[in-house]
Amino acid sequence: MSEKKSKKEHRRLPLPLIFLHSVSKLVSFFLFGTCSVAISIVVLPLLLIFLHPQERFQRAARRFLHGGLVVFRYWLILTKVIKIEISKEDKKRLCSAKSCIIAANHPSMIDSILLISFLPCTDFIVKGSLSHRSVLSAIVNLVYIPNSMEYEHIIERTKKNFSLGGTIAIFPEGTRSTAFGQNRYKKGAARLSLKTSAPILGVYIGGNDKIGFRKGDKPWQVNPEGAYRYRFFVHEMLFPDEFQNLSEPIAAKRYTARLRSLLSDEHNNVFCR
Repeated sequence: MSEKKSKKEHRRLPLPLIFLHSVSKLVSFFLFGTCSVAISIVVLPLLLIFLHPQERFQRAARRFLHGGLVVFRYWLILTKVIKIEISKEDKKRLCSAKSCIIAANHPSMIDSILLISFLPCTDFIVKGSLSHRSVLSAIVNLVYIPNSMEYEHIIERTKKNFSLGGTIAIFPEGTRSTAFGQNRYKKGAARLSLKTSAPILGVYIGGNDKIGFRKGDKPWQVNPEGAYRYRFFVHEMLFPDEFQNLSEPIAAKRYTARLRSLLSDEHNNVFCR
């Protein structure tokens, strides 16, 4: 990155443009919430009526949501709420991923939206609190996997999805990163990989400060330098084979440490700063 470009990216916007940036963000997520409710009370019930068994309904629903989030991603780009930077090679690898676990760091509120928009038919392990008292509760309960679901059920469902060439995405941090860095990684992704023998495709999400999208931020807060930049870097696969001869607790601990190192801000600073 040239010094001139770097200075331009870090230049604070005039106050009127910061205000417009905040308005664009709030309008976008009002539309997102409205569409989520419409999908929950109209689209999903119709799919439930006409598509059986449940696995067929879920695959169709995931493809529908993927298409809708592709449109929403372009809306966010058009309204200058975000910018996306990903190489052609990495985009191709991510979009064509099959029968593997997608594990990514979690710097902001819209990471799942962006990942699903790149993954045509992925299942997703999401925070259990989203399965109730949320505009997304119907979508989470009917289509994706709340992390409060019984572990054996998650394993069974994941194996079925892999057998059909699908993927499953997860944030090993469990919740959004803080302003001070990533959270401690949970062992869920590693345990899932060890149980299913499926590899993990690590995806690092970098860019500029995600203030306004981080945990605890106010909805109207925005990055005063302009659009949120999302830089994606797709790593090589991690395979569970080298951990198979270890006891499950030790294997999960070492595998998680390897994943944490791969997706650390320090390791990816050169790629996605």
